[in-house]
Amino acid sequence: MQSDKRNKYKSKILESLTDSPFGQTIKEISEKTGFHRNTISKYVAILEGEGILDKKEISAAKVYFRRKREYIKKSLARTFMQGIVYAVRSEFPNQEKALKEIGRKILNRFQFSIGEAYLKEFEKLRGISDPQIQLKLFKEFYNSFDFFQDDLDISIVELNKKKVIYRIKDSEFIGTSEDFIYFYYIVCGITEEIYLRNMNLKILCNVENIHISNDKEESSIDISLEIQWI
Repeated sequence: MQSDKRNKYKSKILESLTDSPFGQTIKEISEKTGFHRNTISKYVAILEGEGILDKKEISAAKVYFRRKREYIKKSLARTFMQGIVYAVRSEFPNQEKALKEIGRKILNRFQFSIGEAYLKEFEKLRGISDPQIQLKLFKEFYNSFDFFQDDLDISIVELNKKKVIYRIKDSEFIGTSEDFIYFYYIVCGITEEIYLRNMNLKILCNVENIHISNDKEESSIDISLEIQWI
């Protein structure tokens, strides 16, 4: 009986996280399953020790997610998205500005699983006047809408008072050609809208530089975020 009870707790926790690919806090899992936080903490630690769950720290919050995700194949979703991006680029060349608007409108229909921890960070940073801290948040929530990879190489190559330039490498949308590069113009529109909606902060997000190499690991794209007004 005790074993059945343990399996029940573990099963419900995993079921809760299946619907949230970008993770949940102990509080969120507790609310979704109806189990006490202490119970959730205990079994999350067990599942983490068994290598079933991973943990990511978002400021003071700890977000847990399944190491092995049980939903549509990422490879299938990724190649489908790549096909759409390739077709749009082929049919509508030199339409980078229009793609940013598409990115903004995507948020009206597709609810990205940013999660409570990220929303709390947005709330906290609304009252902070340091623009550099606000701009650095991009690296934390980026995977909420580029959900095909968890191991992207994102680094800061330039940081000024109101502007930061990120370099993204190892992306499935960069590769060894510019076939899927339109994806990042859509990303810019999504980013601008996320900052505006969650922080009432107008950000200008642009693709600054594209470097394509025959070696995928050497390919990169630079994206800038610049505060326009608060």
